[in-house]
Amino acid sequence: MAVTAAKSVMAFRVLTMAVDLCRLTTRTMNVNAGHERTSKARIIHQIQLIRGITIS
Repeated sequence: MAVTAAKSVMAFRVLTMAVDLCRLTTRTMNVNAGHERTSKARIIHQIQLIRGITIS
């Protein structure tokens, strides 16, 4: 049961990351630069979390 729950959590995080990446890549050029950096930092953090789950 724990493995299934872990896979569900990982799938949700991957989906969330994919949506974030899609929004980031389709964002218009007139977006606040500070917000853009924040979004990129959050995505990098999510990737690191997913790597930690898959490596463990």
